[in-house]
Amino acid sequence: MRCTGLALLLLAAAAQLSTAAQHSKDSYVMKGKICIGTSGRMSVPANRDHHYQNLRDRYTNCTYVDGNLELVWLQDINLDLSFLKEIREVTGYVLISHVNIRRIVLPNLMIIRGRNLFQLNGNTDEFALLVARNTLEILELPALRDILTGGVGFFDNDNLCYVNTINWEEILAGYQLKPMYVHNSTLPERRCPPCHKNCVAGCWGPGELSCQKFSKINCSPQCHQGRCFGPNPRECCHLFCAGGCSGPTQSDCLACKNFDDNGVCKQECPPMRRYNPATYSWESNPEGKYAYGATCVKNCPEHLLRDSGACVRSCPDTKKAVDGECVSCDGPCPKNCQGVEVVHSGNIDTFRGCTVIEGSLTILDQTFDGFQEVYPNFTFGLRYTKMHPNELEVFSTLQEVTGFLNIQASHPDFRNLSFFRNLEIIDGRQLTELNAALYIVKTSLQSLNLRSLRKVRSGSVAILENPELCFASEIQWPVLMKSSTGSALLQRNADRALCEKQGLTCDEQCSSEGCWSSGPDQCLSCKSYKLKDTCVQGCNTTRGIYDAGNKICEFCDVECLGECLGPGPSNCTQCRNARDGPYCVSQCPVSKYNENRECMSCHENCANGCTGPRNTVGPGGCKSCDKAIVSAYDPNIVEQCLKAEEPCPDGYYQEYSGPHEEGIMKSLTGKSVCRKCHHRCKNCTAYGIHITVCDCLKYSAGEQCEDSCPRDHYPDNTNFHCVKCAEECRGCNGPTSTECLACRNYRVYLASNRTLFNCTASCPADKPYKVFDDNMEDPYCSDMDPTAVAFHGLEEEHLPAILGGIVGCILLLIVFAGVFGYQWMQRVKTKENTMMMTMRMSGFEDNEPLKPTNVKPNLAKLRIVKEAELRKGGILGYGAFGTVYKGVWVPENENVKIPVAIKVLRDGTCPNNNKEILEEAYFMASVDHPNLLKLLAVCMASQLMLVTQLMPLGCLLDYVRSNKDKIGSKPLLSWCAQIARGMAYLEELRMVHRDLALRNVLLQTPGCIKITDFGLAKFLDTNEEEYKAEGGKMPIKWLALECIQHRVFTHKSDVWAFGVTVWELLTYGARPYENTPARDVPELLEKGERLPQPPICTIDVYMLMIKCWMLDAESRPTFKELADQFSKMARDPGRFLVVKGDKLMQLPSYSAHDIRELIKSIGMPVDVPGVVMDAEQYLHPKLDDEQRTETDSIDKSKPQENRSPPPTPIGNPPLPELMSAIPVSSNSTMWYNGQIIPDQPPPVPRYCPDPLNGITKVDLYKYEPNDKYLSQQPPLPVDEEDYLMPASCSRGPSVRYMDLIGDAHLPETVGVRPLSHYHYIPDFIPVRPRGMDNLEYHMMNDNCANNNQQPLPPFQIQRLPSNSNSEETDYMTTKRELVPLTHHRNETTV
Repeated sequence: MRCTGLALLLLAAAAQLSTAAQHSKDSYVMKGKICIGTSGRMSVPANRDHHYQNLRDRYTNCTYVDGNLELVWLQDINLDLSFLKEIREVTGYVLISHVNIRRIVLPNLMIIRGRNLFQLNGNTDEFALLVARNTLEILELPALRDILTGGVGFFDNDNLCYVNTINWEEILAGYQLKPMYVHNSTLPERRCPPCHKNCVAGCWGPGELSCQKFSKINCSPQCHQGRCFGPNPRECCHLFCAGGCSGPTQSDCLACKNFDDNGVCKQECPPMRRYNPATYSWESNPEGKYAYGATCVKNCPEHLLRDSGACVRSCPDTKKAVDGECVSCDGPCPKNCQGVEVVHSGNIDTFRGCTVIEGSLTILDQTFDGFQEVYPNFTFGLRYTKMHPNELEVFSTLQEVTGFLNIQASHPDFRNLSFFRNLEIIDGRQLTELNAALYIVKTSLQSLNLRSLRKVRSGSVAILENPELCFASEIQWPVLMKSSTGSALLQRNADRALCEKQGLTCDEQCSSEGCWSSGPDQCLSCKSYKLKDTCVQGCNTTRGIYDAGNKICEFCDVECLGECLGPGPSNCTQCRNARDGPYCVSQCPVSKYNENRECMSCHENCANGCTGPRNTVGPGGCKSCDKAIVSAYDPNIVEQCLKAEEPCPDGYYQEYSGPHEEGIMKSLTGKSVCRKCHHRCKNCTAYGIHITVCDCLKYSAGEQCEDSCPRDHYPDNTNFHCVKCAEECRGCNGPTSTECLACRNYRVYLASNRTLFNCTASCPADKPYKVFDDNMEDPYCSDMDPTAVAFHGLEEEHLPAILGGIVGCILLLIVFAGVFGYQWMQRVKTKENTMMMTMRMSGFEDNEPLKPTNVKPNLAKLRIVKEAELRKGGILGYGAFGTVYKGVWVPENENVKIPVAIKVLRDGTCPNNNKEILEEAYFMASVDHPNLLKLLAVCMASQLMLVTQLMPLGCLLDYVRSNKDKIGSKPLLSWCAQIARGMAYLEELRMVHRDLALRNVLLQTPGCIKITDFGLAKFLDTNEEEYKAEGGKMPIKWLALECIQHRVFTHKSDVWAFGVTVWELLTYGARPYENTPARDVPELLEKGERLPQPPICTIDVYMLMIKCWMLDAESRPTFKELADQFSKMARDPGRFLVVKGDKLMQLPSYSAHDIRELIKSIGMPVDVPGVVMDAEQYLHPKLDDEQRTETDSIDKSKPQENRSPPPTPIGNPPLPELMSAIPVSSNSTMWYNGQIIPDQPPPVPRYCPDPLNGITKVDLYKYEPNDKYLSQQPPLPVDEEDYLMPASCSRGPSVRYMDLIGDAHLPETVGVRPLSHYHYIPDFIPVRPRGMDNLEYHMMNDNCANNNQQPLPPFQIQRLPSNSNSEETDYMTTKRELVPLTHHRNETTV
C-alpha cells in the first residue's frame, strides 16, 4: 500500500515538473527567443554608439526575428556581433549596409521568409537579402537553406569574397530569380582565395565548415522541387518542410514552410473553434492555437492582441480591443474627438468617424458662409471657405456630446438635423446661454430629426425664434431632461396651424410624447408596437416579424425564409439556405453537405468538407481526404478515402502526393495516397518489379518478379523462384542437361526408344555422326553415317521428276527475258521518235543529234510563235538580259490582236543565257494560279522572246503611291491575302521566288494582283530543303539574314520578304530602312531591330509581320498559314487596319468594259486587220463578250459594299496609262491614274529598337558566338543600288529545271559550240554546265565567264525626274513605232 502511494506521489510530482518545464519552455520561447525586428532601412542613426547597444540588447539570445534584421552603419571594425549567433529565422528581410566590420557570421540563420521585402529607390527588384556599400570581407551564412520570397542583391562591396561562389538556386524558392551582383566602384574588386578543397561547389568562407550544403538541387526528380535528405526517390522531405529535413514525415523538418506546431509542420494552426455535430453549434477547441508568425502558440505575447486565431499588433477597423482580444463593434467603433468653438470647413474632416465629442459643438452662419480668422492682436489668420450643409454628414456616427450643442445658422439647404440621427446623449458638462445644453436659435430648420436622442443629462433646452421649425412644441421635453433644474424654453417658432397646413405633423403611430419629424421612425415613443426604430400597428408575421413582448416587434433571423416563431435561427418555420439540426445556417458546416436545404453528414473519412455522401474525392464525395486509394487504371481518380492512421490495403503502397498533381489530385497535395502495386507484386513499397520493392506474386527471376519463368529457366514451386537451366538446354524441367525440353546444339539419346536424351555441344566419340532430320526438333548424334543411308535409299523413279522440274524453270526464265527485252526496245524507240519530232519543230536538221536531260517534261501549254506574229511597242523596262516591251501578238491565220508584254534578249548575249531564259519560260508556263503571271508564248528567233499577259494597271507599288487617298482597309488586306495565296502555290511546287517585293506584284484589276519576275525562282528537289545561291545580285533590304550572310534561300526566306512586302503595302509604298545604308542592315537585324509598325496597322497585323521576321527560320509561319490569317482579316478589315475615312474611300474602278476599250486603243494602231481582245479572252473563248457584259451589268447592279473590293464601289474614273509608247489617234488622251506620283512619301520612322519586346521576356536575339549565322561577318559587297553583289563567278553545275525531254542525267561537261550554231540550236539543249541564280542580274557574272568577248555597250536609260529608290526597277516610257519582226518559223504547240 505504501509502495502504491509512493508511486502515485512520484507520478504526480513528475507531472507537475513536466507541466512546469513545458510552461517554462513556452514562456522562454515567447519572451526570450522571439524579438521584434526594425524598419529603419538605411537611415543614419543619431548616435552610433547607442545604435550598436540597441542592436545588442534587442537580439541577444534571439532565435526568431519577427520582422526585419537590419545591420546598418556599423563603422567600427572592432565591434563584436557574436550576439547574433542564435538567430535561426527572420520573417522579413536581412539588410547589411555601410558596415566596416571585416567578418559577419550568422552561424544558425536557416530561413529568411521575406514577408517584407526591401526595394531600392528607382528599382523594381525586391530583395530578401541585400548587402550594399560595405567594406565587409566575409559574410558567413553556412546554415542558410531557404529564402522563401524575394531575391538577393550585392551592390558595391569591393572586398566581399565567396558569395559569388554560392549556388543560389539551392536557396532561392523562385526558379526565375537570379542573384544580382553590381560593382559601380572605380576600385577593382578584391582577389579572393579559393574555397576549401573538400567543398563540392561554393562556400561562405575559408575552411571546410564553410562549404555550402545541398538539400534541393541534388534531390531525385520525384521530390518535385522540394527538399530531400538523400538522393534516392524515397528520401524526399515532406512538402511542409523548409530548409531540409532528417526524415520523410512532418516532424522531421529542420524548419517549417507554413507553421510549426510543437515541432510538427502544418499548413495551418489548429482552429480556436470547432463544430460540435451533437449540439449543431460552434464551441471552443481545447487544442486550438494562435498563429504567431510561423509558430502555433497557446497564448499570444503580452504586447499583441488576439484576433480570429492569430496574434496581431492592432485590431482591424471594424473591431475594438477588449481584454487583449479584438471583438466586433456594435455599430461604429468608438472614437473620441475634441470639441471646437465653431465648426467650419477647416475642421469638419477632423470629426469623421467620431462617436464621442469631448467638449461642445457650435454651428453658426459663418460655418456655411466662411470667414476670415482675426487674432486678438488684430492680425489675420486663415481664410475659411464656404461649406455646404451636406458636409455635416460626418456627424452621422456621433453618439454623445459631453458639452453643449449650439446651433444658430441659416441656409436654404439647412432644413433639419438628420446628420445627428445617432446622437443619444447630451451630457451638458458645459452650458451656453440660458444655461442650455441644447441651444437652437434663429435657424432655417423645419424639423429636428434627432430620433435617437434619449437624454439631456444637465442644463436646459432653448429653442427660440425659428420661424419655420415645427414639431418642437409637440415634444414632451421633461421625458428627455434628467436634471431637476433644467427646463425647456420654446418661443416664437412656427405656428402649429401653419405646420398642419404644410403636413408637418406627427405620424398616427406616435404616442402623445411627440415626435422629431414626420414619419413613424421619428416618434419619441410608439402608440402600439415598435419595430427597431419604427412604430407599427402590430407584429405582422407574414413580413418575417415576431412579437418579442413589451410591445416590441423583432425581425426574424436572417436565415429564416418567411415566418418564424421567435428569435434566433432555431425558430424559423423555413430556412433560407440550409437547416442543420434545429438551426438554419447560411451554409452547412465543413463536415456536412447541403442536400435539398438539409445539412447531411459527410463520410467519416472526408477532410475539408464534401459535396455528397460518397467515400471518394470528387463530385458527390469528399473535397479531400487525409489518405486516399488511387485507381490503378486512372491515376487522377480516387477510389476510396481512408483515415490518416489506416494502412494501405494489400497490393497497394503508400507515397506522398506532390504539388505537381492536377485535377482532383490537387486537393491531396501533401497527403498520403495508396497506389496500386505492379500486377506481378503481392505487396510492395514502391512501384516496380524489383525484388527490393516488390513481394513477388508468382515467381522471381534474378532480381525481378515474373508471371512465368523465362525460356531458359524452370520454376521452383517450393520457393517460387526461377532456376536457370543447363547451358545446353532450350527449356527444361530441372537443373541437369538430362532434363532439357530441347537442345541448343545436339541430342545424345540414352535409350533406344529415344525418350531420354542428354544435350551436348559436340557429338561424343562413340556417336560421331550428326543427323539432321526434318521430323525431329533437334539434330542428334548417331553412330551410323546418314549420307550412306540416304544414297542407298534413293529410288530411281524420282529422277525423271527432278529433271523435268529443272527444264521447266529454264523455259520460264527464257520467256520472261524475252518479254522484258521487247518492252525495253519499245521504250527506246518511243524515246528516239520523241527527240526527232522535237528537232523538227525546233528547226533542227535531221542528222543533228539531241542530248537528253534528266529533268521531267513540262506539262504546261507553252506556245512557240513566229517572230512575225509579234509587234513591239514602247519600252516597259530594262533588265540584265534585255528589254521588256509593250506589244501586240497577232496569231497567224487568225483575225485577232492581243496586247502583250514582250521580253527580248539583248543582242550579243551569250547562249548560256538563252538557255536560262527558256528555263524561266518553263517556270512561268508550269504555274497555273490566278495570282501568278501567265506566260503566253515563246519566240525562238535570233533573240529569244518571252510573251506574257499585259497587266493594265502596272506595278502595285506605283499604284498604292498614286492612289494613297483612295485605298481603304479592305483592298489592302485583300491584296495581302492574294500575295500569300500565290506564294503558297509556289511553296507547294517547291519553288523559291527569291525576289518577292511590291515592285514585282502587278495589278490586273483593282481586285486582282499577279506576282511576276520568276527570274530568281528555283525548284527544290523532293529531298532538298534549302538552296545555296552561287551568284547574282540580291536586294538586301528584302532578304532574311541567312540569305545575306550565307546566300541560303528557302521558302522561309520568301516569308521574310513577304513581311517586308506587306510593310510596303501598309505604308503606301514607303521605302524600307530608307535612312539606313544597305551595308548596315544586317547589323540592325542582328541587334533585333525591325521595321516599325505602320501607322494604320493594329498590333494583330504587326505581330504577324514580326513572326515573318524571326531570325530562326523554322519559327516563321508558312504561306498557307499567312493566307488563312489575312483572309480572315479581310472579312473584318476595320478591326485590323485603322484608316482615316475608310468607309468613304473609293478605288478607281476598272470594269470589263474599260478593259475592252483599253485593248481596242492598244490594238488600233497595228496595221493589220483583226479584232482586239485580251489574252484571257483569247485563251478561254467561252468567256465571250456577251457573258462579260452580262457579268459587268450584274456587278454594277450590286450594292456598293458587296462588290470587289467591297469598300471601293465601281465608278468611272480615268484609265491608267498603259501604252504611252504606242501611237494613238490625235483626240486620245494618255495619262497615268489622273495624277502625278509624289516624289517622296510622307516621312515615317524606318525601324524601332525592339519590336518583339511585348511578346515575351525571352531574348529572341541572343546568339552564341558559334552561331552559324553570326560567326562570320565579312563586309558586304553592295552596289550603288543597294543590291548584294555575287561573291564570285560561279562554275558550279547547271540548275536543272523542267524540260520537255527524257529522264537521263546530263554529263557534267559539255563542249562549247561555235557561236554560229546558236541560232539553230534550241535553248533548252544545255551548252555549258552553269548555275543561274538571278535571271535579271546574271549578266554581271558573264563578264567573268567570257573575258575574251567584247563587253556589252552600257544601257542608255533616261530616268524620269523623281526620288525613286534604286532598290526598285526603273521603268521607262519611250516612244517607239510598232514594227513587224523579220524571222519566220512555224508555230508549234507543245
